[in-house]
Amino acid sequence: MEKLFTYGTLRDPATQQKLLGRTLGEGAPDTLRGYRLAKLTGIHDVYSILQPHAGATVEGTLFEVTTEELAHLDAYEGDAYMRVSVRLVSKTRAWAYTENPKSSFRIHIEPPDSP
Repeated sequence: MEKLFTYGTLRDPATQQKLLGRTLGEGAPDTLRGYRLAKLTGIHDVYSILQPHAGATVEGTLFEVTTEELAHLDAYEGDAYMRVSVRLVSKTRAWAYTENPKSSFRIHIEPPDSP
């Protein structure tokens, strides 16, 4: 099993059921340092996205998923996100979906403090 740090829509049991055919349970709370949450404006909605940012922290939930499930999530997250290995405050090594600096979607990302 793989560890996955979630902070947005992937925390939602309905989204998990839709994407993975199951819910991931309660998970475990954890914190990621060195990143902040920004806003990615999509066609119909606004999504959270992680950006590297010194001194910032993001609260989230740690789940276990299979390698096959990660592949499904990679496809769901698309070009705006990239999956990276991170070390959480708990010292756990996990995957997290962060801003993809090579994505054309970067023009739709706003810092969390913008109106």
